[in-house]
Amino acid sequence: MKGPIIMGFWTKFVNSIKQLFNGKQKFAPQEKDGIWYQEIKPGIVRMGITNQAYEDLGDISFMDFSSADNNLETGDDLLELEGAKAVETLKTPVSGKIINRNNDLLTQTDQLANQSTESNWLVDVQTTA
Repeated sequence: MKGPIIMGFWTKFVNSIKQLFNGKQKFAPQEKDGIWYQEIKPGIVRMGITNQAYEDLGDISFMDFSSADNNLETGDDLLELEGAKAVETLKTPVSGKIINRNNDLLTQTDQLANQSTESNWLVDVQTTA
């Protein structure tokens, strides 16, 4: 029974080495309430709008960050969105401090449908333990 466990370890180890040298992490985020999130570096989580949230809202005509405050607690308002079908406020799934905001995305709402989900990132957050 140790065989599969050891093979799993080596597979993960080799994949980690490949990622280290390739410099690109696979995009496989978690999702919660319209926000996707993924650790992009140790302690840094990137968040964005899920495809499902975009489809539920329809064409987005307006979006803005709910607060200029950079400190977030899980469940805080993150982004206000107005779409053709609904108005929604998305909540943050992680706690921490915003270290980078994608303000260009706020002014290019018409481009959301033409970009990959990975490109539709909102913020990078230095997480708290």
